[in-house]
Amino acid sequence: MGFLFSFMVEGEKMKQRKSLLTEPLGLFGWKTLEPVILAALATELPMLLVGKHGSAKSFLLERLAESLNLNFRSYNASLINYDDLVGIPIPANNNTTLEYISNPNSIWDAEVVFIDEINRTKPEFQNKLFPIIYDKRVQGQKLEKLKYRWAAMNPSFSDEEEEDNLIYFGAMPLDPALSDRFPFIIEVPEWDSLSKEDRKKMLYDADKGRHEFPVDIKELVDKVKAKIKEISVSKQEEISNYILALMDVLKGSLGYVSARRATMFQETLIAIYASMLVLGEYTGDVPALDDSVYLHIQTSLPFIVNQRIERRLLLTVAARSLKIAQIGDAITRKLLLTTDPLKQIKFAVVNRIAIEAETLSEVITSSISRLSTHKRRAMALISYLVFKENKDIYATVIETLAIEVRPVFETRRVDIMEEARVKVLADHIDTLMSGVDENENYYKYLNNLLYSFLLPRTSQSFYSNEEIDILFHFFIEIWKELVE
Repeated sequence: MGFLFSFMVEGEKMKQRKSLLTEPLGLFGWKTLEPVILAALATELPMLLVGKHGSAKSFLLERLAESLNLNFRSYNASLINYDDLVGIPIPANNNTTLEYISNPNSIWDAEVVFIDEINRTKPEFQNKLFPIIYDKRVQGQKLEKLKYRWAAMNPSFSDEEEEDNLIYFGAMPLDPALSDRFPFIIEVPEWDSLSKEDRKKMLYDADKGRHEFPVDIKELVDKVKAKIKEISVSKQEEISNYILALMDVLKGSLGYVSARRATMFQETLIAIYASMLVLGEYTGDVPALDDSVYLHIQTSLPFIVNQRIERRLLLTVAARSLKIAQIGDAITRKLLLTTDPLKQIKFAVVNRIAIEAETLSEVITSSISRLSTHKRRAMALISYLVFKENKDIYATVIETLAIEVRPVFETRRVDIMEEARVKVLADHIDTLMSGVDENENYYKYLNNLLYSFLLPRTSQSFYSNEEIDILFHFFIEIWKELVE
């Protein structure tokens, strides 16, 4: 709970900070991303922006390249072919090598390459982008002048939670191997995500013409580079421990993460923290390393290019990884690395004496909330009965569990027997309970738990006999495992 709260507080602080990169360009609502953008500039690592059309992705990147006085090449990946990038190949050296007749927009002299609509390319063209993005090479030849590789894309998935449910036809999922070449992957703000104040500012700013950056971008980049070297030494062990924990937690929460990504995580986290420190010199903030980890996980995961990941899940992953990195106790580490909520509650109950109250409280609360309705109420009931006499566990946790199990203790059978469908279900519960010895310690709890599900889910939807059967056997199994 402590870590989750601190992340939320830090997020609010970042919204209040003075903007040095985005608001000067008329981009409001982007301020929290400034440390990531600056980190990408300082490290010269590839950066991918993900967002809907018209969200100013191209505009931002063009202005950054311009402010750094760099030779900028922009390509629409849905329209160009490979010859547009490299020019026309012709034989040379007695037909033993190839040379290229360049065109004004070819890649050879570029210092910044921006590939727009990168997920609208055919798979064979995506494969040809790999060496450019990852190794600054094309056709095996080093692009000596190239510093920055940037890309942008529209979401390749529809978000069912959004009212517009916008679908981009022709936008394909990005090859996981290609997305893994981008250390920085940033979901950019969109109109609906902006506060009312930021929307007003954007409209008021629309006719004010060109803006300049208040601080020289090159100066910021040089300061971040110096700060990266300093942090790499002073925070090496702390950051390495966090990355090791993060890799374990991600594997259980979101799936496969490449070994390459682990080294990227370390490099990008150091750079983001360095950027926060440098920006803090201008805004008066003094961020801690912990403050940077949530921003880091939001902007460094390859998964987000092809799917929507809940903000709370990312926050939980970062918080849990920090916690694991900072503790040496083997039981607590195993508890926090257990990602299945049911298994985590079981482990917490069995080992409750060896686990500190703060960790135990946080795990019980978060794991209960992640279970389905049936199992959530059953596990909340068992947890409540186990922990209610525990003087160390936080009172707020007991209150949370009590609220969850209130329907169990408030069930009044006579008030709900008028509905015929409920009568059928009640008879089924009576049949199940007739096979249980009334002297069993769990008898009354199981009986009340089952009857708490007689109330309809909605006005037209009732729980089925099959669902009650599953709950019946589940509760008895868990009770015998954890209580007896």
